[in-house]
Amino acid sequence: MRRRVMAAFMCAIMTMSVIPVNADDTQVAKAQQEMESTVKTETTTEMSTQSTTKTEKKKTSRKKKAKITKKKISKDKNGKKSDNEEKVVPMPTQVISKSSTQAMERRISSKQAKIAKLRKEKAKIFKQMKLEAKKEETLKTFYEKYTANSKAEIALFGQEITPAMKISKKDEAMRDDLYELADLFGDKQLKTIAGKYVFGINHPDFETLLDKNDNFNLNQYLKNEKILPVKPMQQKIATINKKIKQLKKDISKENQTRYFNPNNVSLLSHITVDDAKQMLKGTALYADAKAYVKAEEKYHVNAVFLMGIAAHESAWGTSRRAREDNNLTGYGVTSDSAKGINKATKEEGLLTTAKTLHEKYLTAGGSYYAGTSAEDVNKHYCVGGEWAAAVVNDAYQLMNQL
Repeated sequence: MRRRVMAAFMCAIMTMSVIPVNADDTQVAKAQQEMESTVKTETTTEMSTQSTTKTEKKKTSRKKKAKITKKKISKDKNGKKSDNEEKVVPMPTQVISKSSTQAMERRISSKQAKIAKLRKEKAKIFKQMKLEAKKEETLKTFYEKYTANSKAEIALFGQEITPAMKISKKDEAMRDDLYELADLFGDKQLKTIAGKYVFGINHPDFETLLDKNDNFNLNQYLKNEKILPVKPMQQKIATINKKIKQLKKDISKENQTRYFNPNNVSLLSHITVDDAKQMLKGTALYADAKAYVKAEEKYHVNAVFLMGIAAHESAWGTSRRAREDNNLTGYGVTSDSAKGINKATKEEGLLTTAKTLHEKYLTAGGSYYAGTSAEDVNKHYCVGGEWAAAVVNDAYQLMNQL
């Protein structure tokens, strides 16, 4: 601006310098007026330009400020986090599987040893049953053979053998039969009786030979021989067979691969009760290890996922809700004053949660169904965006215990 004013001023001086010496006062005044007008115009124009520049700068500054504010608002809406927005943590999606671990192999070997022991016990019972059946049949045959005539009672009375007593062939045959009975029953005394007494089979005068003070009632003795009942043995074998069947089933399950898939928590984990105990050992959740397996088998909710929920929601079984309300899964607890699911036992609470997850969250058409991943369950189970990731990470930690 100064340059333009100075240029105008110099022009004015030059104009004045070219005014004729003989010019009159009117011409001089006119020249001065033109010079002042030119300077004034240049000054006004420059000030106007300066004012415009300042206005433009001010507008530009406002625009920039507006852009910055707009960008900040946009970031609040679309950025990772704003003051009024829940933090979202991405859920891990890795599928974990475990098979043929040392613990599993030990349990399989132990169960196989139990089966072998039970089979030996069963074989022993079968042998005993066979023996008792033979005892019963042999004794029955003996009675039919030696009590089939009118002298039956006399035939079962024995007289001690003397050197002068004649032993018939039939008496000798009866003695052999008594020896067989003695061996069958394991009765050493019966062997002595067989060798010491004669029973006068079909001897017409044997009754007169009997000494009333020195005879032996074989009938009374044989009635005391014990034949064990077979029915209890059959029941015991049935029980053993049931145990063997269960052990085989357990071994079959032990041979299955264990799974945790956070992308589909309705898939079975195939963990056993022993697995659950191993995974929860040292935590307050250990006492109800069996309930997680039961819930999976009954409602098709992955047991490891259910354990992960319990670990996260109850601080591994130590929370107030877990201790006072038996609520390990936090279901229904939307605030400190919310009642939630209060059950008589923790197992009942776990089964109720599993049933709800199956019917409402993991079955198409359920009121809260959004898919079968832990993240899908998160959408209605918990308002926080960190829940699925926390539960899945706890489930991973549990799988690492196998």
